Amino acid sequence: MKLSMSRHDIVVIGYDDDAQVALVVDNDREDIQQVHYDALARARSSTSFPQPTRHTMYDITWPTELPDLASAAAGAFAQSARSMNEPATAAGIFDDLHPAPGDAAGGLRGTQEEVHSAGVAAATAFAEDIAGWMQHDDEQLELMLFSLGAFIEKAGTAGGLFRRLLEQGASEIAQMTGDEATAALARSASATANAWTSVAKAATARERSAHERVRDAAKAASALPELEFTLTERLRGASEALRG
Repeated sequence: MKLSMSRHDIVVIGYDDDAQVALVVDNDREDIQQVHYDALARARSSTSFPQPTRHTMYDITWPTELPDLASAAAGAFAQSARSMNEPATAAGIFDDLHPAPGDAAGGLRGTQEEVHSAGVAAATAFAEDIAGWMQHDDEQLELMLFSLGAFIEKAGTAGGLFRRLLEQGASEIAQMTGDEATAALARSASATANAWTSVAKAATARERSAHERVRDAAKAASALPELEFTLTERLRGASEALRG
């Protein structure tokens, strides 16, 4: 099975016009990737879910001096905490889209009506929803469970992946600043990442039947709302501590 995700961002750090190759950094790969111009052009013109990329590019001007680490981290943690408790509508990824002929977004408009929550509320909604997956047949469940594992660890909301990135970043900041609240944030992010990974592992344990995997994944998912709530509180606490 091949999945597409048009809202995935990459960083181009160099290029070779003679070889027609761009040098790309991607969170999904350890090494710098060499991507041919033709392949990059196809990706940048994608009309896949959830919206067309339309060759979007962000030109970044780097500062001559780095900002104070504690202040920058405090602002980022505070923004993340707000997003978890007061998220913009999840349907926002479809906002202001005016599909051109052939855009896949034109067929996704109905999706907006089915997206109701984000942040901590979404973790609760997911934990409640997955318990009802038992009603689906095996063929449907195979697709749903495979997709769930991918979305947790590789793509989409990626609860396992992004919580683990937060853990790593918070750990480094805690070491550099000596801030205990940020160290506590790192521990909370680690626990939350592990919980999401447990859901993904349960969903993709192919030696078990699809319905057994749903049951196991739902049991693992029941821990997520409290962990996400605690993580949000740790984000807020680290922000306040770093601001002094």
